[in-house]
Amino acid sequence: MKMQRHLPPTAAPLAFRDLVTGALGLVCAGSFQRTLESEIKTFFDVKHVFLLTSGKAALTTILRGLKADSSRRQVIIPAYTCFSVPSAVLKAGLEVVLCDVDPHTLDLNLQRLRETVGPDTLAIVVPHLLGQPADIPAIRGIAEPVGALIIEDAAQAMGCKSEGRWLGTQGDIGFFSVGRGKNLSAGSGGVIVTNSARLAESVRREYASLASEPIMAIIGNLLKVVVATFLIHPKLYWIPAGIPFLGLGETKFYSDFPVCRMDGIRVGLLSSWRGRLVESNRCRVQTRRSFLDRLSRAAERFLVHPSEAVLNLRLPVLMPTAQQKEALCAAAKINGLGISGLYPAPISKISDIAAMFGSRRYPGAEALSARLVTLPLHRFVTETDVDRICAVVGQYLEESGETPAQDCRSHEDVLHRKVSPSAR
Repeated sequence: MKMQRHLPPTAAPLAFRDLVTGALGLVCAGSFQRTLESEIKTFFDVKHVFLLTSGKAALTTILRGLKADSSRRQVIIPAYTCFSVPSAVLKAGLEVVLCDVDPHTLDLNLQRLRETVGPDTLAIVVPHLLGQPADIPAIRGIAEPVGALIIEDAAQAMGCKSEGRWLGTQGDIGFFSVGRGKNLSAGSGGVIVTNSARLAESVRREYASLASEPIMAIIGNLLKVVVATFLIHPKLYWIPAGIPFLGLGETKFYSDFPVCRMDGIRVGLLSSWRGRLVESNRCRVQTRRSFLDRLSRAAERFLVHPSEAVLNLRLPVLMPTAQQKEALCAAAKINGLGISGLYPAPISKISDIAAMFGSRRYPGAEALSARLVTLPLHRFVTETDVDRICAVVGQYLEESGETPAQDCRSHEDVLHRKVSPSAR
């Protein structure tokens, strides 16, 4: 990997003051936690908040709480989603049931969902993948008649709204992630939110039994955050991006992971979370608009849900073929453009658990794993970066017979322009 400006696929950097308050969390954990819980309740207008060490720990805790109050044992999840979702279901001792997705909305395929729910369905995990709002009212209309609960997976949608309501608060219970690559980051972390007193009590019983994370793991997370704060900048990201064993961007399935309460350091790292979240999302809205303006001619066919109202974590583009996706990602990697795929396979193809699903096919999930790419929207993406990315994306969309942008310059002209050093 040569020394060059290299965009990460996503970034939510911390300021020096956040690192300082993170360290102070070692001695001020209790007061920091009470403040953070109160702020989250007020901001998202929820009555109950629980803080954990990761998003998958949050989902596991929710499911364990629900399991204790029900004889139902099946949890429906999308056939294309983060690998942490099935790992949390299995960690909670429940059965994973897959439902195919609509590749043009990233949402659950509602017809398939109607065919999948049943009397043993405990819950439906509904992600807002990349910040794309799922159709919660329609899913509720399917879930309620069979007595299934809706768990909103807003891990990639913190601070996003749909129909005037925060994503993560529209289902029966929801959770956010503050892990790497999210709208807001503390290295890792999860937040459970609900307005249901009954569900909050179920979670509270489980939460009370959780241990704290070992101190060395806590300090290790802080050190990773400190290093990432510097290396996430495009001027330096070429360093970790060029080290293969770091596995940047890889999606792995973990059969075991810690489920612990959030520690004082992570809470301290989130001391300025509201301002950081608002600014992070403001930059994403602005950059997303720039992409939509340039890719307007391709939006209807290739962009997923190209609405101005959507606040994406990354901008999803469904390439015409798997070969074009692979070629685009390879070109983007060489030029440090931050374009990447999302998850490498449907849940049914994860080698550790594939036997659970037999030979059943999930066409929507297979299409997304083969053809979906994402464009970076974070604060480090400049207008010059947008031009360069549009030029490369345009080249591969043109091969399908489409001309995606009226104002994009030629591939070579834009890639060889001097990159502006400024960033929003």
